[in-house]
Amino acid sequence: MDNNIYEQEIDLKDLTFAVFRKWRLVVLFAFVFAVLLGGYKYVKELMNQNDEEYVSELKEQYKIDQNKYEQLKKAYERDIESFNASLTNQEEYKEKSILLKVDPYNKGTASVDVFVKMSEAIESTGITVIPVDFADSVVKAYASAIHQGGFLEDVSRELGVDLIYLKELVAVTTDYDSNMLNVSVTYTDKEGAGKILDVILKNLKSMYPGIQEHLGQHALSIMNQDIGVITDQTLAEYQKQKVEDLAITKKNLEDADKALKELEEPAKPVVLSRISIVKGGVKYGILGGFLGVFLVAFYVCVAFIINGKVNTDEDLKKRFGLKHLGGFAQTRAKRVFSGVDMWLDRLEGREIVSDELVVDIISANILGMLNKGESVFLTGMVEEARLAGLAEKIQKRLSELKLGFGTDILHSAVSLQNLQQYDTVILVESRRQTKLYEIEKELETIRNMKKEVLGYIVMSPNK
Repeated sequence: MDNNIYEQEIDLKDLTFAVFRKWRLVVLFAFVFAVLLGGYKYVKELMNQNDEEYVSELKEQYKIDQNKYEQLKKAYERDIESFNASLTNQEEYKEKSILLKVDPYNKGTASVDVFVKMSEAIESTGITVIPVDFADSVVKAYASAIHQGGFLEDVSRELGVDLIYLKELVAVTTDYDSNMLNVSVTYTDKEGAGKILDVILKNLKSMYPGIQEHLGQHALSIMNQDIGVITDQTLAEYQKQKVEDLAITKKNLEDADKALKELEEPAKPVVLSRISIVKGGVKYGILGGFLGVFLVAFYVCVAFIINGKVNTDEDLKKRFGLKHLGGFAQTRAKRVFSGVDMWLDRLEGREIVSDELVVDIISANILGMLNKGESVFLTGMVEEARLAGLAEKIQKRLSELKLGFGTDILHSAVSLQNLQQYDTVILVESRRQTKLYEIEKELETIRNMKKEVLGYIVMSPNK
């Protein structure tokens, strides 16, 4: 295995719990920064409150901001009211209008040309006298009556269509030069269009006596009456425009409503309110608390990544491919809120195993991995007394095993000489104390001496 080529992998779970286990430091820094920032903000605003010129400027600016807010609010409310009214009308028109329901590519239509001819008066002398020409007035009278459309009420009730929507189906154009008016009717089918046109023509005949009495003798000629189905691109564009207008009105209403909701009333300056001063202090206190938490978490994460030490029992397995023979749990001293530490142990999945049981497991692992007659040498970057104690406990359980120990083969010539007398080596390192580069050098030394590394044992940190 080439240990010079190593890409360090950070276990997020280990990193997270490394931060959690510094919870006392986190709480302390959060409290300190909360007090510092909150207190600073509170004292600063109290001092500003005693500055009359500063307070006067704030009051004036607050008044300006408040007026601007009220004006914008009223403007948005007027717009919303207007858009709502327009939307209601457009939706009602969309629902009830016959013109929007007509298929523009299969439009039923009926039309007719009506000509007005004024009569010539003949005196007793036999001379023909041309009276004043009232033809324009007559044409206009008939056109106006059709536009008013009161005579369509019966048709409106029969078809179940509001009169206002029925009127828009009728179009009248006048040609005063020719004394003619053209009437055209649009409907969903040609039969309906023809029926409405018949009602209009009957109404013209019923109006004839009255108009003749007031505007003079004349004659009506009905010509070019036609009923059929046509394609009307202008109607198609009109219908499309109505749909687009409805969508635009809805969008404008949504925008105005959103703008009103997002419109924020200007906050009263902190120095103008005692309560606001307290709230400002609390707000900055909370921000300070989060800042304290962040700083501690950042420090712990950086230290975890760059300290180059054995942080977890799995580090040597991940980096050097060694076999983990056993690890001793850290003995926790009685401290305030020790229950939190125990809860974190359970949450992380750590098992609290006694040292004697750990030694039993280590001894069983050694016995299962050794070939008959092989000897074992314990070494690592731990104190000699702790290494001797561990060797003594293992020797009691494996009395026939040739077991030796020696600390720090990198700096102890005696330990290095003793190692040569044994077949295999077990590294014993200290959690959060032994540096990984030291272990790398130990492995290099052991391999140079052509000794096999059986595995490693992790000791709890030295007090």
